[in-house]
Amino acid sequence: MTIMRGGTASQGTPIGILMADTVSARIPGDVGNGFTYDFPVRFYTVKGATAERIVQGVDEGLLDAFLDGARFLEAEGCQAITTSCSMIAFQEQLASAVEIPVFTSSLIQASFAAQIIQPHKKVGILTDNARSLDPRCCVGYGLTEERIAIQGLEETRAYYPAFYSGADRYVYEEVEADVLWAAGKLMKEHPDIGAIVCEGTGLSPFSPAVSRMAGLPTFDIVTLIHLVASGTLRGMTSPFQNQLNGGETGVPPQWGRPPMGFVEAEKGGCV
Repeated sequence: MTIMRGGTASQGTPIGILMADTVSARIPGDVGNGFTYDFPVRFYTVKGATAERIVQGVDEGLLDAFLDGARFLEAEGCQAITTSCSMIAFQEQLASAVEIPVFTSSLIQASFAAQIIQPHKKVGILTDNARSLDPRCCVGYGLTEERIAIQGLEETRAYYPAFYSGADRYVYEEVEADVLWAAGKLMKEHPDIGAIVCEGTGLSPFSPAVSRMAGLPTFDIVTLIHLVASGTLRGMTSPFQNQLNGGETGVPPQWGRPPMGFVEAEKGGCV
């Protein structure tokens, strides 16, 4: 006899995403579009987290709203949480607020990228606004400031307004051209770059084009989400096909965070 447990109103959404309170176009490939993922996600809009407010710096009230959102997603059964706006400066606070993994920025991959390329090569960082990105947020675990190169898109004509003007639409080709311009400028000024990390979450739909142009490994918030999800879902599904995978024991996967999602299996004997 196999006993299935719940414990939350719904199960099966391993990744919770704290969304900024914006109306930007979230196309497939963007962190805020459900079609970006081949597994279920749960979105939570943090009220008041406008682009303007985030750019000015996350204040105490806004941080509290993100913390409340993280706790809500945990209570709803999510097994890991990320954000639609890079909040690396508050990684510790958010991770401490819940019992499940939290990852607030694609910059978490910067040190990983540095480890897989030649030691003399740099990690290029594409960011929405270079003026607001503290280089110290990029380093750690063997990655020093000398090995990073940052390029911002704050002065672009299409990309920056698409996500920070309050507009609900943009011309794809124009935004893509801005992203490729920034990546090209980064490569030209730093020809010793060996990998690229797209820090701005809005860059994710365009990072494949960046990778093709640069010919380099390119990481973004979506690649990080897939990495975390692959670990979370490792024992749950036959990879990302939405199929139960109990293996030889026939025990269904555990949904939700233990002990609420713990599966008890009892083997009956012959009578």
